[in-house]
Amino acid sequence: MTASLGMPAFAGVSRVKSGQNHKSGKPIQVCVLSHDGLCPLEYGIANSVFSVRNSDSHINGGYGFCVLDISESAHSNLSPNGGRSPDYSVLSTIDIIVIPGWKDVMQSVPSGLKDALCAANARGARIAVMGTGVFLLAACGLLDGKRVTTHWRYLDEFQMRYPNVTVDTDVLFVEDQNILSSAGGISGLDMCIHIVRADFGATVANVVARRMVMHDGKGQGQSKFISRSLPRAYQGNLAPLLDKIRESISEDWGIERMAQESRSSARTLQRRFKDATGHSPHMWLTIERIEFAKDLLETTSLHVQQIANVTGLKTPETFRHHFKRLTGISPTRFRSQFTSANDIDGEVAEAALG
Repeated sequence: MTASLGMPAFAGVSRVKSGQNHKSGKPIQVCVLSHDGLCPLEYGIANSVFSVRNSDSHINGGYGFCVLDISESAHSNLSPNGGRSPDYSVLSTIDIIVIPGWKDVMQSVPSGLKDALCAANARGARIAVMGTGVFLLAACGLLDGKRVTTHWRYLDEFQMRYPNVTVDTDVLFVEDQNILSSAGGISGLDMCIHIVRADFGATVANVVARRMVMHDGKGQGQSKFISRSLPRAYQGNLAPLLDKIRESISEDWGIERMAQESRSSARTLQRRFKDATGHSPHMWLTIERIEFAKDLLETTSLHVQQIANVTGLKTPETFRHHFKRLTGISPTRFRSQFTSANDIDGEVAEAALG
């Protein structure tokens, strides 16, 4: 059973690979799976982001949005032959399939759904899962050799059950070819905003993020891409320090300086950083610098040495190393994904980063 939400669904299909800006003027078809036991927050995030109207986001073409309800309650009308099954054929024309978690990590996958997801993956559709949704894709055999993430509560179990899948425990969402996965909850919002950014550029992503009241933390209006620290609504005594570091991120920020600025011992600061951000001070700072570098790669034509200096990474070698380690791609590849339609101040990135 399908239900159309937001924009008219299936108004036309446009194949858009991840990382390309949408130019055709036709909607990109998005379908969210609804099922018993889903996470309401994750489901609401997908609905809110992809049912956005053209008039709200200035998206040319936008998303054609629908819901495929595969819950038992939606198909419980009995006939002489028993209950009805959902019509998975609708997924045959979908560009992006979003799965807000899976009802039970031990639950088997309905054969019709497995076949539909495998067929969609084979033809190049993107499949974006939140939290426990990776268990569904792994059970379908779609994740072997790929890099994913999931909710921290299930990391060990997933790695034990699916040893052929690389699990990244240090990011909130990951994109590997046409499979996207997030840690669940609010990180699913980061992933969805990334999809908007990849399809329509930073300006549209920023509009959608503002509509979602999504805090970007840097005042530069850039949504995040692939790996990032936890959401930026930090509170308490640590928040002023984090803001000060961001404002002067090119400077040297060792643990002793951070401790002095926060009027605490280095050991106390380490604990407070982990509680507030999920990372050590050094890791958090590295992620912040790479996030700033992403903004510069997309919105300016600065060359690699300039970006290394501005972000505090100092050398091109250090910059490239950390960028590849955190995002899985090189600075050159990242910049190339946006040079065809950079809509920030009309600038097009020109420098080759190697």
